[in-house]
Amino acid sequence: MFIFSYWFSRLVAADPGRKRLKTASKATISVITAVVIMLIVLKVAGSSQITAAILSGVIGLMGILVVNDETTKAKKVTTGLVALSSAVSLGIGSFLSQYGQGENVFLVLLVFLSFYLQKFGIRYFSLSMVAFMSFYFASILHVTFSQLPWLLAGVIVGACCAFIYNFVIFKDRPANVLRSSMKSFHIQVNLVLDLIIELIQKKQIEPAQIKQYNRNIKKLAEYARVASEELGNTDPHDIWPGVIAEQMRLYVFDIVMLLQTYSPAIRKLSELKAFNHFDIQQLLLKLVESIREAEVLNGNSTHSLADAAQHLQELRQKLSELEPQDKRYKDWLYLIRRIETISNHVIDEAYELQQAIVKQEKQPQKEAEEKEDDESKEETGLKPSTKKSIQAVITAVATLIFGSFLSPSHQYWALLAGYLVLLGTETIGSTFVKAVQRSVGTLLGAAVGFVVASFVSPGILEITLLFICVFMAFYFFPITYSFMSFWITMMLAFMYDMLLGGISESLLLARVLDTVVGVGIGLAVSALVFPKRTRDKITDTSVEYVAALKEFVHTYLHRFTNQYAFANLADKGMELEKKLKQLHVDSDPIIKGFVGRSRLQQFLTVFTAINYYAKHLVASSTRNEAFYKEAEFHGVVKEVEEKVASNFSQLEKALRGERGTYVYTLEDVRQKIEQSLDYFDTSVQSRNLQHLQLLHNIYYVWKINQSVVHLAKELGAEEISSEN
Repeated sequence: MFIFSYWFSRLVAADPGRKRLKTASKATISVITAVVIMLIVLKVAGSSQITAAILSGVIGLMGILVVNDETTKAKKVTTGLVALSSAVSLGIGSFLSQYGQGENVFLVLLVFLSFYLQKFGIRYFSLSMVAFMSFYFASILHVTFSQLPWLLAGVIVGACCAFIYNFVIFKDRPANVLRSSMKSFHIQVNLVLDLIIELIQKKQIEPAQIKQYNRNIKKLAEYARVASEELGNTDPHDIWPGVIAEQMRLYVFDIVMLLQTYSPAIRKLSELKAFNHFDIQQLLLKLVESIREAEVLNGNSTHSLADAAQHLQELRQKLSELEPQDKRYKDWLYLIRRIETISNHVIDEAYELQQAIVKQEKQPQKEAEEKEDDESKEETGLKPSTKKSIQAVITAVATLIFGSFLSPSHQYWALLAGYLVLLGTETIGSTFVKAVQRSVGTLLGAAVGFVVASFVSPGILEITLLFICVFMAFYFFPITYSFMSFWITMMLAFMYDMLLGGISESLLLARVLDTVVGVGIGLAVSALVFPKRTRDKITDTSVEYVAALKEFVHTYLHRFTNQYAFANLADKGMELEKKLKQLHVDSDPIIKGFVGRSRLQQFLTVFTAINYYAKHLVASSTRNEAFYKEAEFHGVVKEVEEKVASNFSQLEKALRGERGTYVYTLEDVRQKIEQSLDYFDTSVQSRNLQHLQLLHNIYYVWKINQSVVHLAKELGAEEISSEN
């Protein structure tokens, strides 16, 4: 029963905000509606132009998928321009069909424009993409000028269907998306808490349980990023009166931090036999269970939070009874205190959210931080979009030449494969991964599609399967490109079966062969023409992460010396999380390979540790009142801030391969701060309290600095004392 409940919850939470479901549903229904309407129109008119119905479905699909402008108004304009772009491309295609190589020249031009125009905005890319696909459609079906009126009618029907489903029936409702995203987040939180309860109850934790826990934590971090992004699009006050975005982000961040803290702490507690202490085990169980039962965004349900606060107080009381000097406790007592501290943050944030909802008073929004204009440095030489468009043109010409020899009747298949494998890839490694995914997906899709099509007669069932393939392709597209290729190829198998009155092994074999050739040529061009090595991309992303981390730590430390400094650390923490994820994505081609992955994995481990320490800074117990009135502390904090900032800058240089870099260990500064505390002088008790707070608040700054020093030394930097 537990397994069924677990997987049902996993299924419900698997699509945060139901974005994938909504997009795939819109695309599929738009295709179905466009095709059906056009078939009815053709039947009434007595026309047999079945290609017009198919094109109508294609435009209905693309009108959903390629329109990605930032505002709804801009999306509406682009949707109208999609119909115009398709119509113009079809008209040119039908005109050039009588001029031999004229089709090829125009197709190559469209390939160039679809890549080159990306630098001017997403709209131009969308229109070029639609023009390319429309011309590609006209070319493979050899559309003549006499067929053009019905095809244009199909374009209009498809664009209208896309418009209606995008902006009328399935119009954007950011509030619903945010509500659904938070629901998915809380479901995943409860799944992780269930696993934590299991870990606490177990006398011995199995490695498989740790792996399962870590997988769920990764998913939770992803759901947290989705929720945080939606908070940037929607004011939560519209859903939960009294709640502001900053408050919600901090709550989401604290929850993730809590569950990431639990795993290593509970594992260590289990190893140290801490759960043999029955009271500790039971108090932790009660605490976790009460947190799991809390309905935080339900203002009418506060009893679970009250229970959690009570169990937390009982845990504190029990900790105060245990002597740290006792050998039975000293090795694990600090772990319980760590859990107690972060649990306290979560309960406080949850209680504040509930109180805000109950009061239904919108709190004044703090002034946003002033953001400096991000003026990109002028690049020397050709811009990335120009380089990519040149790569695309060379790929297009090469695939047209090879395609005409491989399968003269379907010479554009290889071109489409080469075009798509270059789309959205920046490095040789990412192009290679996408090429492999497309080849494998196409091979499996062709094999399964051929087998299924041979058992299914053309008719309602095959049409239903075709539309199912459309839905599955675009539902799984954000997860893996292989799945999309698999379902798209199956869809094409059914389409060929219906259009050609049957499907042959040679046709599907040609499809697979053209795909392999196309992606192979695209990969070769990526590696030979303006190549961007995967390691160069990793370096760029690493430098961006270090620069963001430098600003993050500066903002954190600046609060201690500036009484009116405002720091939205939760947002900055989420931004660091995104950049770390991008670093992992960029590193994926090497990690999946064999050459040099060991050292890269070590570097990623250090960056992940740094990110973990940075999260602890967000979870600081003095996130509100951080200013130190004692002037002597100002100099200490500023010295730490300057030296750490210098280390970040030196690490950036080392990552770029510059020589002569150096980093400060700061161990002497740390020792000086820690030894200057006088525990026994009661006359300066207030000062001692602030001193202890300072030690607590900069503990993870030391950890971050140690990691930065380690990375820089690995890259050849010299380690020096801060006195130098």
